[in-house]
Amino acid sequence: MENYPAPAVEQMVPQKKRTWLKPVIRLGIFAVIAVIAFFVANPFTASSTEVGACLTGNVDNVDSVKNTECGKPDANFKVVGKQDKKSEIGLKLSGGSECDDYPTTDAYFFQGKKGASDGTLLCLEDLKNPGERAPVVGDCLPDGVVEAKKLTKADCATARYKVLAIEKSATFLIDGSTVCTQVPSTDEKIQWQRAGGSLPQSRVLCLDDLKK
Repeated sequence: MENYPAPAVEQMVPQKKRTWLKPVIRLGIFAVIAVIAFFVANPFTASSTEVGACLTGNVDNVDSVKNTECGKPDANFKVVGKQDKKSEIGLKLSGGSECDDYPTTDAYFFQGKKGASDGTLLCLEDLKNPGERAPVVGDCLPDGVVEAKKLTKADCATARYKVLAIEKSATFLIDGSTVCTQVPSTDEKIQWQRAGGSLPQSRVLCLDDLKK
């Protein structure tokens, strides 16, 4: 009887346990949960909101402001301008004049840490109760508008004045010679101030007299 050699037994080398892997997985899970919890607790962030987006809520109550679709009944505001690196103190001192470059601005919304200068400013158009809009270059105004308390637009075929330029000036009422100097064809200068809206605006209109 032939003797066959015993089958070779493959030696199994025990695998080392990756003890570092579990803490990493746990840390990743906790990070995901933290991010989800943050966005659940803070559903709206000004920094991630883009120009053209619409908002619902009351801008004087930060917690009530949320994103919504433009055209929906609850859309109260539309973002017409956005500026980063702003501070709450600076906005209080300026009265929100940083939004003056956006002519349809009626209000503003700020979100950021107190005392820090890394907040985000959103310039908003009020979709429900818009303020009075400023004229634009090329608009025409009727006779008597220089003395009128309220500015109205007119058909350029029958109008008395045409807007040549629009400037910002806080000294117009003190010294009108400091405005419209870059528009030599200016015949009249008037100050326009918005009568409505929660954010005041003031402009100087450089006018061409069409009847002279």
